[in-house]
Parts: sequence; structure tokens; C-alpha cells
Amino acid sequence: MNNFSIGQLEAFRWTAELGSVQKAADRLNVTQPSLSLRLKQLEAEVPAPLFEKYGRRLRLTRQGHAFLSRTRIVLDAYEDLKRASRVPEISGTLRIGMAEGFAVACMATLIAALQRDFPLLRPEWTIATSAGLEQQLADGELDLAILVDPIGLREVRLFALGRQANSWAASAAAFPEIGACPRDLTKLPVITTPPPTAMYRGTLGWFSEEKVMPENVCLCSSLNAALQLVAAGLGIGIFPTKVIDAYPLPGALRKLRTDPSLRDGRVFVADRVTSDQMQTNALITVIEDTARSLKYFEE
Repeated sequence: MNNFSIGQLEAFRWTAELGSVQKAADRLNVTQPSLSLRLKQLEAEVPAPLFEKYGRRLRLTRQGHAFLSRTRIVLDAYEDLKRASRVPEISGTLRIGMAEGFAVACMATLIAALQRDFPLLRPEWTIATSAGLEQQLADGELDLAILVDPIGLREVRLFALGRQANSWAASAAAFPEIGACPRDLTKLPVITTPPPTAMYRGTLGWFSEEKVMPENVCLCSSLNAALQLVAAGLGIGIFPTKVIDAYPLPGALRKLRTDPSLRDGRVFVADRVTSDQMQTNALITVIEDTARSLKYFEE
């Protein structure tokens, strides 16, 4: 059974390309006897000689040429793997967008984590609806974004983060008794963000499952402001469950048990298709750890 080490393959590659054991040893910063031992161990594992003497130099045999082409593939892949496993040093300005619901529950913890892991990073935050953030990302106005139910623009690359539970919310004082199905809720004021936001699509889609529409829809461009309106008893609305749970006045809001149940939101980290994926992957790790620590995707 052939058993090659990376060190042996590197010794072979550079000896073959430089034509000299000493030059290969200098290239790899090892002693000439150490490199010669690696070559001897490698040749003991292959069925045919890889080198032959040519004056004072070594040259490849026919089998050696074939082995070199495959060795390059292995070593290039190894270098790619090493590069991909490194955590890049991220510094300077980074424009990050965050869906407002995710921001309400996670932003403070995420900022602290980024400061810890990337102290030279200077993030500039934009908190808005996912629809607006996705377009800003596509237009090059943002470098990274956390989106809920994105549309999927061509210029944007998506990385799945998790599924966000959603709930209907109402003022506990203003609406102590509410029906559970779309027909029961059609006569109540419904507060949501404007189209084409995920919140708007999810709200109207829920009603459409029973082929009804709410009679009074109030559009509010801010999810957080919409939540305040619901807490004040001016209507009902659909919000991420964790956002309802995090409302600062305990008991002001209550979650409605409805039938049919609401679909989960799909949360993604997004960048541009031309972005540095190693940098994005490093940031995703921090975002995932933050969401996990807050149990954001757990019901």
C-alpha cells in the first residue's frame, strides 16, 4: 500500500522542478540529508524509479513525469485547503446590513463577538428590511448582510443560517380574546412592513391560504416601530418569535396560537458573488456562534 507524506511529495516536486537535491533542500528550508531521506522513503513506496542521473543533475524518468503531474495536483489542493482553513485577519471598514428582527434580538451580542475576534474591524451597520438590504448589497452599497426570506438577486450569494420561528402578536390588554384562523382576524387592523418585504409577503400569504384578505392593513417601514404599534393596541402583526419574547415591557404582548400555523422565516448571510469567500466564512462563524449562544433558532 502506497503511503506518501506531504513532506515526501514536496521533496520530490522541488527536486524534479529544480533538478538538484541541494536546491530543493534550500527551497524547503531543510538539510540536504533530510531531503534525500524523504526521497528515498518515497521511492520505496513506488514501483518504478522516479529519477535517473544526467551528468551532475537528476532528471525525471517517464514514470517520474507522470508522478510529478499528479503530485502537483495533490500539493496545490493541499495549499488550497490550508488557505481555506486559516482565519483571515479582517480589518478596516465593513458595511454590514442586518434585518431588523434579527438585529433586535442579536445585534448587541454580535457586536461584542466581532470586537473580540476581529479587533481591527470597523463595521458600519445598516438596520432595515431584508428587501431593502438585499438591493443595497446587489448595488454594492453593502459588503455583507443578514437577510430573512431573500428574493435571490443575481448579484447576491446566499449562505443558509437557520430557520426563524414567527408568531402573531397582539396587545394583551387591547385584544384579550381573538380567534385563531384567518377569517377571524380579517376585521382587525393588521400592521406590517411594506411590500416586497418578507414580513408583508408572509402576512398576506397566511390570509390567502383561506382565500381571504385583511380589511385594514397599516404599513410601517420599521419592524420595531410596527411592534410598538401592536403593543399600543393599534393592531396585530406577525413578528419573529424571539423579537416578541425580547419586548422590554413584560406582559404587554401575547403570542396568538393560530391555525394554520405560520411558516418559519429562512435566515441567510449574504454577500456579493465577487466577495472574498474566506472572509465571509470567518464572519459567518461568528454570526452562527452568536445565534447559537442566544438560542435564536430554537423554539
